[in-house]
Amino acid sequence: MKNDEKHMLSGDGAIIKKLFQKTMITMLVAELSGGTTAIIDGILVGRYLGATALAVSGLGSPYYSVASIVSGILMVGSTNMCTKAIGKGDREGLNGIFSLTIALAVVLSGMLALCGVLMPQQFALLFGARGATKEVFTQTAAYLRGLFFGSPAFILYVVLTPMLQLDGDTVRPKIASFVCALTDVAGDLLNIFVFHGGIFGMALASSLSHYAAFLIVASHFLKKRSLFRFSFRTIREGMVSPLLKDGLPRATCMLSRGILPVLLNMLLLRLAGDPAVTALSSMINSSFIVGALGWGIGGAVLIMGGMMVGEQDINGLKLVMKTALTDILIGVSVLALAVFCSAPLIASLFVPEPGVAQSMSIAFIRSYAICLPFLAFNVTMANYMQVISRTLDANLVNICIEVVFTAVMAYLLSTFLGVPGVWIAYAAAQAELSLFLVVRMLLSKDPARTGMETHMLLPRGFGIPEKDRLERSLYNMDEVVAMSAEVVSFCKERGISSREANRLALCIEEMAGNVIEHGFDDGKPHHLDVRVMVKDGTVILRLRDDCRKFDLREKTEKWEYNPEHPEKNIGIRMVMGVARDVVYTNTMNTNNLIITI
Repeated sequence: MKNDEKHMLSGDGAIIKKLFQKTMITMLVAELSGGTTAIIDGILVGRYLGATALAVSGLGSPYYSVASIVSGILMVGSTNMCTKAIGKGDREGLNGIFSLTIALAVVLSGMLALCGVLMPQQFALLFGARGATKEVFTQTAAYLRGLFFGSPAFILYVVLTPMLQLDGDTVRPKIASFVCALTDVAGDLLNIFVFHGGIFGMALASSLSHYAAFLIVASHFLKKRSLFRFSFRTIREGMVSPLLKDGLPRATCMLSRGILPVLLNMLLLRLAGDPAVTALSSMINSSFIVGALGWGIGGAVLIMGGMMVGEQDINGLKLVMKTALTDILIGVSVLALAVFCSAPLIASLFVPEPGVAQSMSIAFIRSYAICLPFLAFNVTMANYMQVISRTLDANLVNICIEVVFTAVMAYLLSTFLGVPGVWIAYAAAQAELSLFLVVRMLLSKDPARTGMETHMLLPRGFGIPEKDRLERSLYNMDEVVAMSAEVVSFCKERGISSREANRLALCIEEMAGNVIEHGFDDGKPHHLDVRVMVKDGTVILRLRDDCRKFDLREKTEKWEYNPEHPEKNIGIRMVMGVARDVVYTNTMNTNNLIITI
């Protein structure tokens, strides 16, 4: 066998690693888009409208958590269901989930916007402004009125972004993020220097920037070749309940994320007044940017992990988690060090004048920097619990991330240390939760599994046992031929008839060979992952490649007999003839083919 030493027959899962990084970047951009407007507002407000206005933006920051509760339920619920539908090849179910999600997003975001615009004072009280001065309270209500106006755009943008990733469009989210930031900066500067609209104008500029971003993202779904199609007819009975259930952990996370600053604002107002609230606002505003990488990694786990669960691919799921933990260990840790060292500079962006508020801001930002790797790990683990259907565990972790560990520790430590106890609580609480999660997984053992799988908290019956699956990454025709020969003995050893084993070998030679011959010929680096599974006497072949789009079912349907070239597409026609079922989807710019023999 003439194999490259670099690419011996193996299951290296190169495509999964590549897709994870692309997905992480897209989710990072989505996180940044929501946070960009917050940090831009915080910087410009602190510099041009004063410390009082910065305290107002801090008191109004729970708005993003409230809006994210709605968007989070729909985004996580739909993403989890969509990835599993893709893994199963259920195209109609995919469109039903998409249609239901859009309908719910429009209705719920419209209701939220109406309530916020008409009742901003009630939300100001809810967000902890009761103990503030009359001026701060009045400005907080005005700020919230402007923010709630943009709720529909913000929510729809967040919900649609992961669907663009599933549909292979990684460009629009980046453009939308850039336009969102540019529009917000322009709007803020016009408000400050031309219209003099105060804090309400700043919020309105943020809302308009979210509408600009939403329109860019929404334009993707006008494409004829989009994976998603809106139609009320595709919505199935019983879809609402699992969508809301799957999205509940994200809702608890966002709810906790919103409750935490409310609790801390009330605590800090009692301990040190407005300067402490201003300092916390500096940290919260900067956290939307510096914390985005960790949330992006967690979002990638949600999408890629969901796909692996839909395919019952244990090795793929392990690879997703390994990639996520590596990104946290290297990427987030380096970011944390950079943020810690540059804390004085970051604080001065929000609080330019030296003093108590600036000193407190530096301390808060440095504590947040220390907690970044632990926070990223905790968010990733919460999303992992979500994809393996441990909804209760995911909810508990999300609540513990913010409220239970951080808030409780802040109140306890502040009793002895005052304000320093509050910022110390951020790093200490996240580290403590990470330790708890690690110990929990190490102590849990599934006697039916071996190796790393015994600690992965996987549901009973999940996945194909290692002895009944064969996974390879192929790069040339020699490896294709070698695997087609290998699967014959693999199938026979598991009681599969020689006829079906030979059919499987034929399918691998034809389909994998077709990918190598026609997909790898453009001079670009490509990958092909092949997976063979035997379950309940049925043989399933899955091929995934990152070459140009190729749907063999569509190719077969369009084929017309040509007497001058009767051999044309004969391999594909033979595969379609011997297969019991063939499912094809193109997602995240990869071809995914599932053939049941």
